[in-house]
Amino acid sequence: MSADPVRDAWVEVLGRVRDALAALGPFARIGVALLGSDAVVRAAAGDALLPDRLVLEGCAADPGAGRVAAGSEAGACALVAMPDGDGPAVFCLGLDPAPEAPELIRFARLGAALCGQWAALALKSRAFEKMVSEQAAIINHISDGLIVIDDVGTLRFMNAPAARILGVDAGSSIGKPFSEVIDFDPHITAILETGTGYVDRELRIQSSKVNAHLVDTAVPVFDEHGKIVSIVNTFHEMSRARNLSIRIAGDFARYRFADIVGRSPAMETTLATARRVAASESSVLLYGESGTGKEVFAQAIHNGSRRSRGPFVAVNCAALPRDLIESELFGYMPGSFTGAHKAGRPGRFELATGGTIFLDEISEIPLDVQVKLLRVLQERQVTRIGADASADIDVRIIAASNRNLLDLVEDRRFREDLYYRLNVLRLDLPPLRQRLEDIALLAEGMVSRLCRQWNRPGVTLASHAMAQLRSYHWPGNVRQLQNLIERGISLIEADVIEAFPDDWFDGSAPVADTAPEAGPSMSLEAVERMAIGRAVGHCDFNVSQAAKVLGISRPTLYKKMKQYGLLPADRGRPY
Repeated sequence: MSADPVRDAWVEVLGRVRDALAALGPFARIGVALLGSDAVVRAAAGDALLPDRLVLEGCAADPGAGRVAAGSEAGACALVAMPDGDGPAVFCLGLDPAPEAPELIRFARLGAALCGQWAALALKSRAFEKMVSEQAAIINHISDGLIVIDDVGTLRFMNAPAARILGVDAGSSIGKPFSEVIDFDPHITAILETGTGYVDRELRIQSSKVNAHLVDTAVPVFDEHGKIVSIVNTFHEMSRARNLSIRIAGDFARYRFADIVGRSPAMETTLATARRVAASESSVLLYGESGTGKEVFAQAIHNGSRRSRGPFVAVNCAALPRDLIESELFGYMPGSFTGAHKAGRPGRFELATGGTIFLDEISEIPLDVQVKLLRVLQERQVTRIGADASADIDVRIIAASNRNLLDLVEDRRFREDLYYRLNVLRLDLPPLRQRLEDIALLAEGMVSRLCRQWNRPGVTLASHAMAQLRSYHWPGNVRQLQNLIERGISLIEADVIEAFPDDWFDGSAPVADTAPEAGPSMSLEAVERMAIGRAVGHCDFNVSQAAKVLGISRPTLYKKMKQYGLLPADRGRPY
């Protein structure tokens, strides 16, 4: 194989010119050559001997196909504008025996024109081949699988990702009936009869060679008469769509162990245990009062595990409506119930495959759903509502509760077998009153972060204000401390907070502390907002207790708290 493909291409072009000229006259030997602007031969073909370098006397400077540059008894030259952008090149023609000069010049003109035309065609052909090569490279390096079948079901194209996903060899498969290439039902061939494609359809393939969960799209291609000529089929793994949806939904683990603030002995012991827990694959049960940072620890455990590159899906079990909790956790098939999405929907466990699912307030899951959850933990399979088959999942479970699950087991409100499945590794998070050494560090970090967020000059806490923080018992834990610091930064305009008002330390939620008494001029929404704020505050931020006090369900209370902006802000550096 030649090391100069460009020169070889020119030799091929000049050979065609030589053959064309040979048909025009009875010449014993014909030679053609393409000279560069320096008169050095770029390429040559034929039998006539041509010099390596031609002295062009009186050669015209401007290019033009057929323009005579020089003539002699041995040969003739003509300028030709070559389409490769290199400037004018010289076409040289030599004939043996040499005809009369006018004939030689005529042949030179003709040869120059042919050479220019064929060169243009050759360049276009090379450009087309380059474009095809680039498109093939792009198609083979996109992450989606792509196949094309014709109107009789024959496989015409398959890229590398498609071959990998389907477990076949692309080179030996092209040209065969698609039904013979795969060992499962070729569902896309039905489009040849219906003429109707589809977009982003969920597809499960389970065969002897393939076990895949895909997002599948198939589009028919029609000719000008409306007849199907081919089907273009693209697909990718469901895990990609799942990870994308999780990123968009914001379900990802932000916090790591380095983000958790705490130097007290209680917190250092808890962090050391949590790091050992992260190295395991067993289920984890987090115990802690409201506001102690259970989700922060769950995220840190996830990021410290081998699943850190997988999804982190958080579920607040208490906030899910009673009649929808099963479909949210386990998913459902199309048409499973009234109001179901027509394409079905995967549950949170499927979305968490390859990563971690965090079940907060696990104590609030109904008993009938606990049965299905137990099966998921035992079998590592999930069955959607309305599905005939189960799907394998690879999920680590971290559960959290602020209630003693053993007490609920004794009251028969929580299954004992589920409790032992969850309570393999237990982590007790200390309340803030047991880590008073961390209050100064926490408070200063919160002040600094809020000042940066609000573009406010730095604020410091005086010794009396810090003493107030250390002497309080913090029933709402770090979340309550954060609310108090935020209120101080908002309402106290001084650069040094000397002291916090005493009535800020009554254990109430911020809105309850500053809310006025209900009066005849207040709207119904204002009264409701005030009542909810006070109830949540007086129940030490325990939503379950507050819901009972208000006489409403937990999901309803969460909805109201979100509506009135009473959900605690969880932003910036955690506790």
